[in-house]
Amino acid sequence: MATKILVPVDFTKTSFSAYHYANQLAHHCKGEITLLHIIHGSLATSETQFLDTLDIAMKAATGRLKYFAQKYPVELGYKLHKVKTNREVRFGVPGYTVTDYAQDNHYDYIVAGTRDNHSILDKALGTTSHTLAKTSKVPVLFIHENTHFVKPGKIVFAFDNIEDFDESIPAFMRFNHLFGAAVLFVHVKTDPNSKNKAVNTLINEILKLQNPRFSFEVKSINGGDTIQSVIDFTIFEKADMLVLVHRKRSLFQKMLSRSVSIKAIDKIHLPILWLTEQNGFKKA
Repeated sequence: MATKILVPVDFTKTSFSAYHYANQLAHHCKGEITLLHIIHGSLATSETQFLDTLDIAMKAATGRLKYFAQKYPVELGYKLHKVKTNREVRFGVPGYTVTDYAQDNHYDYIVAGTRDNHSILDKALGTTSHTLAKTSKVPVLFIHENTHFVKPGKIVFAFDNIEDFDESIPAFMRFNHLFGAAVLFVHVKTDPNSKNKAVNTLINEILKLQNPRFSFEVKSINGGDTIQSVIDFTIFEKADMLVLVHRKRSLFQKMLSRSVSIKAIDKIHLPILWLTEQNGFKKA
């Protein structure tokens, strides 16, 4: 069954970078893409007096999305791979509508653009990418503007809680099956005595799945400014991708609510695979 990739589109260069990355990823894994644009708003009733206006908005957005998918890459000088690419337009609140659409339609990944500089309104209300990080049950790949697809050769998988392995390791194994990248599992120590237990749990979980098809090491770093430490480690190791696990009560989730940590995540110009507590990966 083809890997299904959903790309939220707001017609910015950042969302084009996500589209371009998703196109390369889909080509690599023989998957397909859906470009999804959300018109902010909703129809409360079919009898609304604004039906004509909304119909015009839908037609305009549909035409613009077609242009974005087919002609905009040519204007920018990009040659996309020939992969199946669908286009959808919906009304709703962007972040939440994307996560609902991805879950309801059984997507394997969301590939979403994220940018460095946010407006005051973005910071107050939260950007679409941050909403995806907090609400999506489908794994999300966050892509910065001008980030090009590179087949991962080395991946850093950062975790702070041994419970992360319950669901995230099978999900990650499926993802890395596409690449066979070497993996550095990085345990963020919040308890001085927690390393051995975490390492043993990790190895047991991997061995349960048999023949992991990739090499791996397990290392530890101290807590402190955890996200920044993970980012520094990832850059030092010249990794091609960073993997983080979102759990409702995890250390990363607590840090996600702090603007300084969001800013740190925003500034790492590597793809970030954001795995979730109840992920949307299909069984192999």
